[in-house]
Amino acid sequence: MNAIKMIAIDLDDTLLHDDISLSPYTIDVLHRALEKGIKIVIATGRMFQSAQSWGQRIGIGDVPMICYTGAYIALCESGRVIRNETLDLSVAQRILDMGRETGRYMQVYIDDELYIPFRDERTDIYEWQCGVKAHVLSDDFWNLSKAPTKILFFERDPAVILKLKALMAEKFGTVTDLYISKPNLLEVNKKGVSKGAAVRYFCEKWNISTDEIMAFGNGDNDISLFQLTPWSFAVGNATEAAKHEAHFVTDTNNHDGVAKTIAEFLGRG
Repeated sequence: MNAIKMIAIDLDDTLLHDDISLSPYTIDVLHRALEKGIKIVIATGRMFQSAQSWGQRIGIGDVPMICYTGAYIALCESGRVIRNETLDLSVAQRILDMGRETGRYMQVYIDDELYIPFRDERTDIYEWQCGVKAHVLSDDFWNLSKAPTKILFFERDPAVILKLKALMAEKFGTVTDLYISKPNLLEVNKKGVSKGAAVRYFCEKWNISTDEIMAFGNGDNDISLFQLTPWSFAVGNATEAAKHEAHFVTDTNNHDGVAKTIAEFLGRG
């Protein structure tokens, strides 16, 4: 195993427990990695304003945080935006038109702010999980004036999400990438955007080879990370597709699988 110089880690259902917490053990292990000069890069589907506090709590420094599944990258401490890959405005408007016609609950993200057409219990769940506040636009929501970084469908029934993904792939598959980040969430990003592409960009920038990276994730939007490095780890609670693409499977998020794997590696150093 080559010396590891970077660790790319997903947040929800990977590093964080189900109750949206980090164990003291995990924080200690990550600090040990940082002390050895290893870069820790958060790679998440979350908004930057939602992920930033976790990077600061861990103490990763003013390094890039990969958010919105790679579409938005900003420095953890300063907040300086490095990249914001938005959907094409006309494509995004067509997606919203389809959502309105079919009665979907949707969220759009513009300049790292969250906008919704109305509030219900799904809004409360999302705000609690992510620690952000949504802006309610009512009917104005359905008329975009600026291209969003991401569109999200939030359904109560996971079966509806599967049907939505198939429909979206048929209508917009050539210009968007679609990820089911949780069973009831479908994320829509610009085509070609991924966590793996973002990490590769920083590998080239920092002169790090892909076999000097460890990557951890749980979902389908982590597969691009797993395909990047031979040191890819799916947590035990990951989707079957993610487990299939990862080179290794570690313990679950609730049992600190990420920290256990990193600690084992650090013990060899």
